[in-house]
Amino acid sequence: MDSQNSVVEQQIRPDDLMGELGIKKDAYYAYLKYLNLKAEKDLNGNAFLTEVQANLVRALRSHVQETGKMEGFLNSNGELAVSEGASLLDADIPMEEPGDRYGDDQLNDLIRAAAELKGQQLVMPQLVIRELAQRMTYEDLPEDIKAKVENVRESASPKYQPAQLATNLLNQWRDRQSQMQAA
Repeated sequence: MDSQNSVVEQQIRPDDLMGELGIKKDAYYAYLKYLNLKAEKDLNGNAFLTEVQANLVRALRSHVQETGKMEGFLNSNGELAVSEGASLLDADIPMEEPGDRYGDDQLNDLIRAAAELKGQQLVMPQLVIRELAQRMTYEDLPEDIKAKVENVRESASPKYQPAQLATNLLNQWRDRQSQMQAA
């Protein structure tokens, strides 16, 4: 018997969960995508969620009903945010004993998902800083940075007029040429 199938899981069908939560397919699939969940398939090829997956969707739905948005359901550390007075442990999620229950593909998928989440955590501050910078104006800058900007602007803009300089140089050359011809 396959070790993956040795544990009997409760299979929650998408239609049942959508009916329970009062949501349509668009919202259901948006929740799955946000949670990075993929429905399992039974032997007949019918999609289902495990109880743990369904509880995550339920918790996200509750968060959306409270806040009006999915954002904030995962906190900045990538952990599930929990509403006041609530806990995911209250959701009657069956706890599995630790052990070698993940196949190579599942383990690789978990590691990949964790690496992607960590990558997001690492770049998020820089992305926020970039967005802040794009929205700032010169007037938002502190005085020391304004001084640096002014120094760069002054050094980048010439203090002479190229056209005027060219005219002066050409006139000097013409004067020398006239003097040489007159002599």
